Amino acid sequence: MSAPLDASAIRKAYVRAPNWLGDVIMATPAFARIRSFLIEAEIVCGIKKGHDQVLASSKSFDRILHVSRPRGLRGLLRQASLLRREKFDLAILFPNSISSALVCAVAGIPRRVGYAHGRRLLITHGARFRGGTKGWFKKRGPRRTPVPMIDYWFSLLDELGMPKVGPHPILRITESERSRASELFTHYGIQPGDRLVLLAPTAGFGPSKLWYDDRWAALARALIDEPATRVLVLCGPGEEDVARAIADLARSDRVVATLPPVPLDLMKPLVDRADLMVTTDSGPRHIAVAFDTPCVVLMGSTHPDYTSSNTDFTTVLRHDVDCGPCHLPVCTTDHRCMKLITVEEVLEASRRRVV
Repeated sequence: MSAPLDASAIRKAYVRAPNWLGDVIMATPAFARIRSFLIEAEIVCGIKKGHDQVLASSKSFDRILHVSRPRGLRGLLRQASLLRREKFDLAILFPNSISSALVCAVAGIPRRVGYAHGRRLLITHGARFRGGTKGWFKKRGPRRTPVPMIDYWFSLLDELGMPKVGPHPILRITESERSRASELFTHYGIQPGDRLVLLAPTAGFGPSKLWYDDRWAALARALIDEPATRVLVLCGPGEEDVARAIADLARSDRVVATLPPVPLDLMKPLVDRADLMVTTDSGPRHIAVAFDTPCVVLMGSTHPDYTSSNTDFTTVLRHDVDCGPCHLPVCTTDHRCMKLITVEEVLEASRRRVV
């Protein structure tokens, strides 16, 4: 790490949030640490449009800027110009991309904090992960294995001398969100005494993370055998056909696709109300973690250690396969990692979680 930061010298800070929704939620304790360090500064969060909805009422940020990965030189210069007008004293970069650091350097932000591997010339306060090896990995015997993302980000903030906070994700629900959610429950016929199960069958990362529509439908049919149980099938924009297909295959008025998709700000009170979520390894699982909602995660192509913190209410179902975890968005073989997950084992895990 370069010279330590003097918090009193920071008037205005830019925090570039992670690019994936789940990572944004996992990073919320790190955001809280930054706030507790920069008590007097204005802190602005750069985040993908839409993802900021989960940060409503966050005490970590004073303002939101909608940003995305810059496309080409023109996009990079446009984003740098936006940041330059803000006159930031400090940038803290959660993405490890060269582009995120380059934008801040071109914008003239004098202090740029982040992991320096592969972009050392662009980072003024660079750190090496204290797990002992570069990247997200640490040694366990002769092998390198991933560490939870929050530990990775905390290691960076430790070197800056930021106050400690717990690693549990921090999401807040506004009164407006609760009021609008109650209208949503009425719309879908959810009564106060009902057991509410959420199915989150999609994943923006790619089809390698997906289970199968007929298995989701079979699971839903089995779950509604329990008295007063209702199942909502979630989806995001562009994923409506998946939710609709699963609900149609389930052939029950107690299994309903949430169409149009529930916006992220209403997803928070919806997940908070739920008795169980069954999900792919995608953003909704991290909302469940934030609200301690029991959760069963169907995991195939990704390594479980990246998300292995805060799992007291989470069951991860996965099978070791010789080709995985591959971290590829599209399977190049026979998708065996997800095919091996059966309806019966998901149902058993689900029932254990809601007993």
